[in-house]
Amino acid sequence: LAAWRRTSVKLSVPERMGHMMSEAAVSITITSLTDMLSFWIGIACPFPSVQIFCTYSGLAVCFTYLWHVTFFAACMAVSGHCEFKNLHAIFGYRVLPESVAIK
Repeated sequence: LAAWRRTSVKLSVPERMGHMMSEAAVSITITSLTDMLSFWIGIACPFPSVQIFCTYSGLAVCFTYLWHVTFFAACMAVSGHCEFKNLHAIFGYRVLPESVAIK
């Protein structure tokens, strides 16, 4: 969300998504890869309980990574279109621009 907020509101939604994902996807990828690597190394442990835990945790990290780069990014795009059109985030009706609403 911080990467989205750092983009200019005047940019189009695809441009804002590009800037956001180019900044945020790198850190998400590095974090997920190191987590997956750690759990996959844990699968080599001789204890069955640790093997099971590491297997499921590694798969959960894979799923979370895919969720972040697909579904979460799509939700951000929908939210960006609502923001661009001055629509309410929950109800979808048009709201006044901030410059008019504050007066």
